[in-house]
Amino acid sequence: YSLGASRDQSDGFDVRTPNVVHNPDKDGYEQTSGNVRLGLQINPQQRIEGTLLQSYLNSGYDGFVYDPSAPVDDRNKYWLRTAGVNWSSQWTDVWRTKLSVSDPSNRYQTDPHFYRTETTIRDYLFQNEFRFGSHLITADLERREDSLNNAATQFSPELDRERSQNALALGYRFMQGAHTLQLNARRDDDSEFGGKTTGSAAYGYAFTPAWRATVSAGTSFRAPTLYQRFSEYGVAGLQPEEGTNYEAGLRWTPQPSSSLSLTAYHNKVKNLIDFDYSATGCQSFFGCYTNVGRAQYEGVTLAGTHRIGDVSLRGSLDWQDPRDLDTDKLLVQRARVYGTLGADVRVGTWVLGAEVVASGKRYADAANTQVLGGYGLLNFTASTPLSDGLTLLARVDNATDKDYQLVRNYATAGPTFYVGLKWAPKL
Repeated sequence: YSLGASRDQSDGFDVRTPNVVHNPDKDGYEQTSGNVRLGLQINPQQRIEGTLLQSYLNSGYDGFVYDPSAPVDDRNKYWLRTAGVNWSSQWTDVWRTKLSVSDPSNRYQTDPHFYRTETTIRDYLFQNEFRFGSHLITADLERREDSLNNAATQFSPELDRERSQNALALGYRFMQGAHTLQLNARRDDDSEFGGKTTGSAAYGYAFTPAWRATVSAGTSFRAPTLYQRFSEYGVAGLQPEEGTNYEAGLRWTPQPSSSLSLTAYHNKVKNLIDFDYSATGCQSFFGCYTNVGRAQYEGVTLAGTHRIGDVSLRGSLDWQDPRDLDTDKLLVQRARVYGTLGADVRVGTWVLGAEVVASGKRYADAANTQVLGGYGLLNFTASTPLSDGLTLLARVDNATDKDYQLVRNYATAGPTFYVGLKWAPKL
């Protein structure tokens, strides 16, 4: 069994930028959550588990309508409940199953400018595994039931929508010596969008103990959620995403504490589901979900780790071209270059760390006229054990007080200092 509870509270900061007319108060939040997990090992072959999680978040935001003579504290209220149960069985040395049912639901509401939407998703999954030496065969049956209820407002009537999706997935994996092979196929039957078959194939080969190469190809299908179609930010005519992906990688691991990898990828997506301030058919001032007719992601990722004595180094760098092929513009809020570089050093009982996070410029709109500037952040960490099981943790984020935006006209936090104690007793 396990039990957990948490309570978070913050005065927050003004999340809108000065160039926008808004309530200049601090947008703080408070969150309370709890979870429980119970499991019973009936015998060596049979196990039953149940989980329950509940959470409530109340956060401030700046509403679209603001009157300086009568300021209003607008609030987001978000309730989340997730319940689930699963039964795992080892029927034979070859055959293993898992049957699970999950039932997450959430409610999002704003006050005093009223808006409320409730979503419930019930998922049934029956998994089968068959192992024959180096071979693994999987067969899964899944059913997903979605429902959405939007309360009536002065702008729209009450809305109730439901949808279901059935799926069959088959997989095969082979691992022996230097070779790894993975094959997958899946058939989805959506009550609104019909049937779609997808699949993937991947192969890896370790031609020396230190060098390994991989290649893969696959197709994808993702139906828009009911929230993306019918919420305040929805467009009813939103279509499913369909994509193809090709990837090749090379990894060098001369020793356990050092590695270097290079991965190249090429993805094409039809009807990419994105969010845009100028989406066609959108009724919201803030923007709506929209389809990008033909989108393409292609690029290269370089990543590595290395240890020199008491110093551990890590870093990654992404070069990509996330492009709308219909307009030849960059996709919204996606940078061409993004990278991180970090180091940790042990000094006595302390572990001290520094990290740099950098991003190139992005665009806030599909037309690429609203620029979100690039940024670089400097973060520091420190930790030390105080006693058996008790550790002191400290962190400083955005130490140089960089002024940057992840979303247009929304501010981000300045220097943020965190200190805490972690207790993990050995029982």
